[in-house]
Amino acid sequence: MDKYSNIGRNMNIADKYFRMYLRDELSPYGLNTAEGTVLLTMFSKNPAGVRTECMHSKYKGGKTQEELIERLHYDKGVMTRTMKALEKKGYVSRNNNPDDSRSFVFTLTEQGNDFRNVLIKIMRAWSVILLARIGDDELEMIGKALDTMSENAIGYYNERVTKKSDN
Repeated sequence: MDKYSNIGRNMNIADKYFRMYLRDELSPYGLNTAEGTVLLTMFSKNPAGVRTECMHSKYKGGKTQEELIERLHYDKGVMTRTMKALEKKGYVSRNNNPDDSRSFVFTLTEQGNDFRNVLIKIMRAWSVILLARIGDDELEMIGKALDTMSENAIGYYNERVTKKSDN
């Protein structure tokens, strides 16, 4: 067996079980995995670790659908359905984008903000499960490797899309 044989398989297993865990934990709140992931992104911390109402947006307190798509790498159709569902469930509100009349800025409602602690608790519990028996040195190495792998995947895809559009 070569040195690469289990990396993709293990990444797929971890992703599959994370999605199953998140689905199970969010279902009592009437949310699915995509909705939970969007909410988590909307109230993430910035790189300096400072909590913000909405992750890195020029729209104070809100994010456009395009910003969410860029951050989560979702396709537009999935994001549209997800945002409509979150709006209907009362977690986000939709406002006209002052810079583009064809798009909207989404902001967290009081209900969305109140859900922050629940979702953070769910995510921390998953981290404890996933990272059990992994030492600090290994964790640092894994973190750096995953960062590089993500950058490589994004770079490859972006380069491929650019080449296709040039043809």
